[in-house]
Amino acid sequence: MSIGKFCRPPENSRTVKKNKRPGRLFLFLKKWKYQLVCVSAGFLLFFLAQCFAAPSSDLINSNYLKRSGYGKHTETYDITVDGLTGGKQKLSIPVSARKYSDDEADRAFDACMDYLSVQILGNNLSLDEVSENLSLPSGISKYGMRAEWTSSDINLLDSFGTVKNADLEVPAEITLKVHLSDGTGEGKHSADYELPVRIIPLNMSEKEKQTRSFLSYLKKQDNAQNTKEGLLLPSEFEGKSLTYSQAAKENYSILWILGIVCAVLFYFREILDRKKAGEKRKQQLLLDYPEIVSKLMVFIGAGMTIRLAWGSIVGDYEAALEKYKNSGIAGKRYAYEEMSRAYGQLKTGVNEGKVYRDFGRSCGLKQYMKLAGLLEQNRKTGIADIRNILNTETAAAWEERKNIARRTGEEASTRLLGPLFIMLMIVMVMIIVPAMMSFT
Repeated sequence: MSIGKFCRPPENSRTVKKNKRPGRLFLFLKKWKYQLVCVSAGFLLFFLAQCFAAPSSDLINSNYLKRSGYGKHTETYDITVDGLTGGKQKLSIPVSARKYSDDEADRAFDACMDYLSVQILGNNLSLDEVSENLSLPSGISKYGMRAEWTSSDINLLDSFGTVKNADLEVPAEITLKVHLSDGTGEGKHSADYELPVRIIPLNMSEKEKQTRSFLSYLKKQDNAQNTKEGLLLPSEFEGKSLTYSQAAKENYSILWILGIVCAVLFYFREILDRKKAGEKRKQQLLLDYPEIVSKLMVFIGAGMTIRLAWGSIVGDYEAALEKYKNSGIAGKRYAYEEMSRAYGQLKTGVNEGKVYRDFGRSCGLKQYMKLAGLLEQNRKTGIADIRNILNTETAAAWEERKNIARRTGEEASTRLLGPLFIMLMIVMVMIIVPAMMSFT
């Protein structure tokens, strides 16, 4: 392997020197991007929940304008007409809503009554047993119809569907009339229908009677105090002490709070990721240490100097990395990357002893610091001593690697206890629950 290959400066070294350093704003955004996104998303969701409304869209297809449905209002479309006056002209074209024909109106009225006979019941089972308020709509948007309601006895049932049976003792039969018409008052079709309604007395519990009595009392107090600025609620009623509270209004502030919480969680996640990356780096350095020491011992035993042995190890690593770059088989190794960086300093003329010391400090482990001290000591004691020392260090390093592998296996087996314990609990529940149910 040629030494010149490692002495050639990288092709893009000049380009790197010319590049400008990124600004502080860019570095700030890059560091806190996840937190900023979380906070922004929280506030965005808050404002959208408060005032978001999906805009409606008009459907225009070539030369066809779609009418609005039955009972709707006239739609106005902004259309650009070309060729009317020799050029393009923007016009507002009104399109009236769709109208019923005579046959369609009759069918629509019958369908409306079938629909209303079910919808107006509210919580009542049928019109023969009405004890709670009816739901009387003023319009049926499904068919584009308007409805006007009239009761034969407003003391029992008004036109809004309110049932007044608090003082009713026996069932009473009344008639509920409905006048149906199409459109928004401009339609030419209408029909009248009558519905028999049987009002039954209100079946109230003691709690409901007491509540109704209290509301009746409040109504009297309201009439008595209607000249004042507000209503003074009583502190006592029928010998019972009363306190009041009001339900809190719906609050969407939780959305922006969640955004800030997510930002904080992302910050702690980055800290944990850095910690895990540091632990992974440390473990990888420990695993590669015996191999590096063995290679140095072999190359030095073959007659190479430490500098040439170092360069050969770095060259083999870079060749393997380039060969399997796209296959994913071989990835970057922290120890070899530090060796490659140190070898680059050696080629630029940095003091060899300083390079070895910096290598040990960059790795940050006592094993590599010891190796750096041995290599620097070799410059004074000679090759024979370094071979013997490296031989001893290799044996100790391989023994340490065995211990690491043993500890890793024990940690993996310990992590498997969690799922096994959960499975045991599930099996116990599957056995105990049927046994307990059989006794009951």
